Amino acid sequence: MRKLLVLLETAIVLAVLLLGFAFWQQKEALNQPLKVAQEQLLDVPAGSTPTGVLNRLQADGVIKDAFWLRLYWRFNLSGQPLHSGEYRMLPGMDVNALFDVWKRKEVVQYSLTLVEGWNFRQVRAALAKQAKLDQTLAGLSDSELMAKIGHPDVFPEGRFFPDTYRYVRGMSDADLLKQ
Repeated sequence: MRKLLVLLETAIVLAVLLLGFAFWQQKEALNQPLKVAQEQLLDVPAGSTPTGVLNRLQADGVIKDAFWLRLYWRFNLSGQPLHSGEYRMLPGMDVNALFDVWKRKEVVQYSLTLVEGWNFRQVRAALAKQAKLDQTLAGLSDSELMAKIGHPDVFPEGRFFPDTYRYVRGMSDADLLKQ
């Protein structure tokens, strides 16, 4: 009976020590600064998992101890999906701050300003210059373009409000015109 009690006490002490070590490692991993010398954009493609992104960041040398971060995500943020897009990583930012950006879905946004008085040819030229837009309208006639965005038999001239339109990387030029 005495041996069983000593064994049980030893197991409890070891479990507490192991749990304490795990919490300490996790805290250290969350508070580590990102190893970026200047602003970098992190591209999270559609369908990416937190595990995959964290492993890629570790392979790129931006973070270490991805194992503890994966555990943190699994136990604390398991219901939180990882939104696709580009995320800004800044010097001095730690992993906690990056997780907060992910949770708030703060993807990098770009803008395109359509100037008042532009004709449709100028609008199309401005769209074509946007490298972060998925170009799906190139080679289409004006009438084909209008049909693709849901307005068949509508003349395009004067149909697009002069304004600043915001988009994220990978959004199509057709989706931008639908705004």
